[in-house]
Amino acid sequence: MPDPVETLTLLVEAAVAIAGFSGVVIVFGRRATGEWTRVERARFKNLLITSFSVLFLSLLALVLLHAGASPATTWRIGSGIWSVIAIQQLVATIRNYIRIPREDPQRPGVMVPIIVLGLSVPVVFLSFGNVFALKEFWPFLTAQVWLFGVACYSFARLLFSWGHGGQTV
Repeated sequence: MPDPVETLTLLVEAAVAIAGFSGVVIVFGRRATGEWTRVERARFKNLLITSFSVLFLSLLALVLLHAGASPATTWRIGSGIWSVIAIQQLVATIRNYIRIPREDPQRPGVMVPIIVLGLSVPVVFLSFGNVFALKEFWPFLTAQVWLFGVACYSFARLLFSWGHGGQTV
């Protein structure tokens, strides 16, 4: 089994990288002059929230482990906090999606929020299960990887919309 500390350190590095590369996306194109569409702003905000959440939760778990907390306690605390963040982020994402006018060419198709919601809900239930019953590393890691995947998706959508008048290619 991989060492949780090494795995969490890898997640920290990856989260910092994805957040850092988002700055490169901003420098290019019309974003450098502040010409952001509503959808681009939402994607960028989502990218930062998700990547910083992975960073924060991984670092928190490392701090707890190094402070002498038992691994079971560490995974329970991390999973509990992750669940709260995930639920808040899901609600905010749904609210933001509903506010995007249907005629906006950048508005994602209805399948995107359905897929994200459909995959997020089981991960949230798994995290709650980890808080109250499982108390293991793999559910916490699953949630972190899912959150990082959402950050990568947001990054890719921002990157591919650059230079195309806001139209995603």
